[in-house]
Amino acid sequence: MLKKKSYNQSVQEQLWSRFKEGDPIAFQQIYDQYIDVLLAYGSKITSDRELLKDCIHDLFISLYKYCKRINEYEYIEFYLFKSLKRILVKQISKERLKESLTDHADLLFNLNFNFEEDYIRKEMEDHRYEKLKEAFSTLDPQKQELIFLRFYSGLSYAEIGEVVGLQTEAVKKQVYRTFDYLRDKCPSILVEMFIMCCKA
Repeated sequence: MLKKKSYNQSVQEQLWSRFKEGDPIAFQQIYDQYIDVLLAYGSKITSDRELLKDCIHDLFISLYKYCKRINEYEYIEFYLFKSLKRILVKQISKERLKESLTDHADLLFNLNFNFEEDYIRKEMEDHRYEKLKEAFSTLDPQKQELIFLRFYSGLSYAEIGEVVGLQTEAVKKQVYRTFDYLRDKCPSILVEMFIMCCKA
């Protein structure tokens, strides 16, 4: 099960400082801490696993190559999420131009429970699980992305807003309205269970 990562800010600042000084161990630690959540996030933007791996590879190569040019301190998770999304969108757009594609499906965020399914199934009866899954499937891609970032990352509302291109207050309203909608669609205990799974 993917676990939401939460790291002490001062520890992360020290890690970032060591990385910017060229410490290869710090670079490896950043990779190890965030690779799983980056794979999970990226897999919701594209189903092309090889493309995703290549983009994450490019992200870390760029991170290492241009470490001296990066701000003195960036919240690491925020920087990685924002950078990966930019790289993925750029690469998918390139591929689309090559193939003369007009279908935008590859850029639609899809919260499909792939990496939580086994855990959630163990916690509830099948019919209740299917009801929760059906409710989430009715959300539009942006709302799914907001839910993912809110509960699978340690990003603040402001940082989520920067990743998805919304103002902080708009992010808050969307998240609150989405959970109101979900509570109308299925019993609140199912929604709370999902939130608990996300925060685990």
